[in-house]
Amino acid sequence: MNTIGERIVFLREEHNISQKALASTIKISPTSLSRYENNLYEPKAEILNRLASALDTTSDFLIGLTDYYQKPDYTDPAPVGLSAAEHRLLNYYTRLNNENQIRINERILTLLDTQKKNNDAD
Repeated sequence: MNTIGERIVFLREEHNISQKALASTIKISPTSLSRYENNLYEPKAEILNRLASALDTTSDFLIGLTDYYQKPDYTDPAPVGLSAAEHRLLNYYTRLNNENQIRINERILTLLDTQKKNNDAD
């Protein structure tokens, strides 16, 4: 998915929303939505924000700045003993599949080892 249109179609289908229903929700014509999905036109910022809201994503995903299409959930309070930043990282981690969680674990161990070596050298 490289284009705004492809990303709109992907999310619309993920949410099982028809073109007509999405267009109605964001208050544009189905023809306009079709043009966005077919990359004939790019939506202006206001429409982009309405699309992101209706598709439960971010405008960053729609324009290709990130491949993460789910909105982070900052509404849950952090568990006792965790800072907001730690809670956010835990939230991201739990959304990863098992393979990517293993990669994160390996990277953390590498960073800890490097940090220990740097501290021992001082």
